[in-house]
Amino acid sequence: MKWLYLGLPVLALSSQLIAQPAPPPPYKQADAPIPARVQDLLARMTIEEKVAQLQSNSTLPPVPGLAVGPNPAFGIIRKGEVDPAVAQRALGNGIGAFNIVSFDPHGMSAAEQVAQANAIQGWVVRNTRLGIPVLFQGEALHGALVGGATAFPQAVALGSTWDRSLIRQMFTVVGKESRAAGISMVLAPVFDLARDPRFGRVEEMYSEDPYLVGELGVEAVRGLQGQDMAIDQAHVIATAKHFVHGQPENGTNTAPNDVSERTMREVFFPPFEKAVKVAHIGAVMPSYNENEGGIPSHVNRWLLKDVLRKEWGFTGITSSDWFAVSELFTRHHIAASEADAGTQAFNAGLDMETPNAPGFAGLADAVRAGKVSQQDLDAAVGRVLTLKFRAGLFEQPLTDASRVAKVLGDPAHAALARKVADEAIILLKNEDKLLPLDPAKIQSIAVIGPNADKERLGGYSGKPASFVTVLQGIRSRVGGKVAVSYAEGVRISEPDKDAASNKLAPYQAPSPEKDAALIAEAVETARKAQVVLLVLGGNETVTREAFPGFGGAKAALGDTDDLELPGRQNDLVREIMKLGKPTVAILLNGRAYSAVQLSRAVPAIVEGWYLGQETGNALAGVVFGDVNPSGKLPVTIARGVGQLPVYYYRKPLARLGYVFNDNSPLYPFGYGLSYTSFTYGKPVIDRTRITQSGSAKVTVDVTNSGARAGDEIVQMYVHPKVSSVVQPVLRLAGFERISLKPRQTRTVSFTIGQEQLAIWDREMKRSVEPGAVDIFVGPDVQHLEQVTLEVTP
Repeated sequence: MKWLYLGLPVLALSSQLIAQPAPPPPYKQADAPIPARVQDLLARMTIEEKVAQLQSNSTLPPVPGLAVGPNPAFGIIRKGEVDPAVAQRALGNGIGAFNIVSFDPHGMSAAEQVAQANAIQGWVVRNTRLGIPVLFQGEALHGALVGGATAFPQAVALGSTWDRSLIRQMFTVVGKESRAAGISMVLAPVFDLARDPRFGRVEEMYSEDPYLVGELGVEAVRGLQGQDMAIDQAHVIATAKHFVHGQPENGTNTAPNDVSERTMREVFFPPFEKAVKVAHIGAVMPSYNENEGGIPSHVNRWLLKDVLRKEWGFTGITSSDWFAVSELFTRHHIAASEADAGTQAFNAGLDMETPNAPGFAGLADAVRAGKVSQQDLDAAVGRVLTLKFRAGLFEQPLTDASRVAKVLGDPAHAALARKVADEAIILLKNEDKLLPLDPAKIQSIAVIGPNADKERLGGYSGKPASFVTVLQGIRSRVGGKVAVSYAEGVRISEPDKDAASNKLAPYQAPSPEKDAALIAEAVETARKAQVVLLVLGGNETVTREAFPGFGGAKAALGDTDDLELPGRQNDLVREIMKLGKPTVAILLNGRAYSAVQLSRAVPAIVEGWYLGQETGNALAGVVFGDVNPSGKLPVTIARGVGQLPVYYYRKPLARLGYVFNDNSPLYPFGYGLSYTSFTYGKPVIDRTRITQSGSAKVTVDVTNSGARAGDEIVQMYVHPKVSSVVQPVLRLAGFERISLKPRQTRTVSFTIGQEQLAIWDREMKRSVEPGAVDIFVGPDVQHLEQVTLEVTP
């Protein structure tokens, strides 16, 4: 009996121990270090589960003409619910990333996207063996590509602001809205250089200048990802792209970029290097085109392994551009099959295939056959898992659906969109100080042009909750005090609807008869008005990312061989100017047009690029003087297509000149007028000699010598007098945006050190060479004052 008595507590204690739940595995322990969580999870995964983490999928239908087979996830959402049969087939082993795509050009609402993402995420977490959550990818070039999200100005307009802090503020909002809409990884920002305005994708780029692109791109990444390595519920993983578009041959999308290693290192690499080393970006996307003499970026080991990982220390993931792995087989013809393309790309350093994975689907077989190493597989999967842990997806895989309406509807976001648009607008010409207009002295205004009453957003744009056209903005600003009339004038393309429709429609030229009638109507409208506003430029059909034709469909081209205003806009300008009315031209466009005829004819010109949802309000603010324009050109504007290339940082023997035409730019890099005036003092350097490892400080006094407050962008350029390798005549090495009240003076300082002075020498090493260096400071590349610094060994 005693034995039984003594045994009872033991039995009871054993029952309690058995009843206690087992601790979660290390990979599910939120407080465990991420490397330990990754290693624990890798040890539990099968080859198929590992390969699945390097794949993505989408709701895209099969794409005719591409040898990608049926999309296994197509039809996964039926009546708002996950089809378990489709999900098991497409996601049974888990998935690395997923893209939810709307087939309506106007897109689905953010609430619908959250519901779909949560349905898919919930199925994966509950029904796969290890419950590894999904990264949901989305676009975010100048706003979350989600219905109802804030539409900010297009990327080239962001470059016009030259405002680091504003760009970070903007992309903080973009990240917040993206995450609220269920997106945890965005395919932005773009670190390419806009060196050829024929290229339809220049609108996606901040500038032609590597330094300006790098500075603004870093701030965009910081806004998207936040400042910590952990990416919270208000931030997303950012992707630097496209590594490396370069300067495509013929100015056409996906064309070869066959440049030297030196040009890569001096010109195209610096913004990406800064994204990696300074901003610690989470992902990098290779470009479609080939680099380095016939090697497409997606199979370029030198780019993806030697430079990106070994030299720069990149630890994030490399994610393919859409269908780019398939194109190694279907278009580049360097692979014998989809599986061969996938193996080549993976072994070259690509971690993930998007938007589905016909190439990477064969990686498990490639591992078993010895064509892919287990070590490389584990390393790539580990990088994907690391991002998912950093983004907190294991702890909070689902999106709080109650947040989306509040976040995307925040009035502060619309106010920020207006501020960005205000700073992006560039005043190119203002003869006789025609601008700003005084509404108290005007009885009637004619707002005329193909962009006067259209939604113009540019590529990679969602459908914002609201959009203010120029006509609406002018009418709203003047109220009933000024009569405002409207005429379309001409058409840019047919049909010309809105941004979402235009970017998918093949280009169709307007009819001459219709344009002639529209011009006649516009002339009569202008005849009755006191002042004319001509709202001209391009649209999303004539400037965009060009797509090849698939399955017999027409190609959706977006590049051009003519940089004048498209269509019959110059005919409209000529007829309007015959009336002798005070006329202002407003340009809304995605590329830098060589608007020579317009510049000769019209006394005042405003460049807006695409200004986002606040377009009309922002332009009305500038036209009537509520806002003092402060944007500066982030690109050089050419006089014509035959002048290209025209980027400012030419080599000394370039641009000798032409027999028949002026070879100077129509408008120079860094240029932009104001309603006030700024006076620059002589730059002063605190020391005239430094060692190769030393630094100096250059200061300049800038005074607002006009009668109203304004912002100025002070620019610093460098050029070594003698160097071992030919250097550009000028190279941007610093800039500062300042605000000045009337008669106020501010001293602006720039540091000159190794970062500003180093070049790639003859041994292809980055070094500061001894010798004299000219340092230039001013408002643009054509108005600079100089000091000289001597660098000693």
